[in-house]
Amino acid sequence: MKFLRSYTGGLVVLAAVIVLAGLLGSHRSLVSERAKVEAQFAPIAGDLQDCLDITANVLTVGERYLEAGELTALADSREELGSEPGIAGRYTAYTRLQKEAAAVLDRLEECQLTEKDRQYVHGFRTDLASEADTIARDGYNQRAEEFNRKVLGAFPANILSRLTFVAAAELFA
Repeated sequence: MKFLRSYTGGLVVLAAVIVLAGLLGSHRSLVSERAKVEAQFAPIAGDLQDCLDITANVLTVGERYLEAGELTALADSREELGSEPGIAGRYTAYTRLQKEAAAVLDRLEECQLTEKDRQYVHGFRTDLASEADTIARDGYNQRAEEFNRKVLGAFPANILSRLTFVAAAELFA
């Protein structure tokens, strides 16, 4: 206790406070900047929700013509995408959803569909392709890579981000 009351003790405490304040400030700033980048994921999140809505309609039409077992994989991939919180995880779930939806749509096209349902199936395929194109053209990954390279990769943020456990912006890839 005597050490803390000494001049040297005071300097040590002051130095520790300055270091901690710098680290906390750096952490807060870097997390805030990453949050700004990740907020730009919102358009893709909206497109993913559109894909979930479209595939719900695919399941509805599929129930008229296919066995329940043929729709299970698509239903599971919809649930996975809808419950995945992370950006990178959403990409994996979205890729699976695309594959499963294409398989169900291919299978439906082999069935004897009513003219109305045939139009629906064609529309679903077109809508999913349109959403995929919109997602592919979004600049989110470029902005996230730029943040990771220019902000977290530059000095002193490259050191401070490691010291304060600030992760890189997730890519939708």
